[in-house]
Amino acid sequence: MAVTVVAVLTAKPGMGPAVIESFREVSPRVHDEPGCELYAAHLEQDGDTVVMVERWTTRADLDAHAAGAPLARLNELNADLLERPYDVWFLDPVPLGDPAKGAMPAGSAPA
Repeated sequence: MAVTVVAVLTAKPGMGPAVIESFREVSPRVHDEPGCELYAAHLEQDGDTVVMVERWTTRADLDAHAAGAPLARLNELNADLLERPYDVWFLDPVPLGDPAKGAMPAGSAPA
């Protein structure tokens, strides 16, 4: 079963765009990691909070990502940019209403 993750990073005032740039550097490498189905950044409008939405094919894929070089590089880049350590949530889907609108679309692993 796929694993959905949301990570929230609270940047120091004015540093949200710099955090986005750190993700811009590492995201191509993360996208190439086995099991990465979604790794998408969102910046709070008029703010400095960055929300990452991720989906991994298996928990083992997510664990490998967590121990991998791209995440180590991301942590290095963000070492002086964040107010506090980031929050991470592991989520189970709860489909609601219209199947096309009430759940994230199913991903597909690369062939």
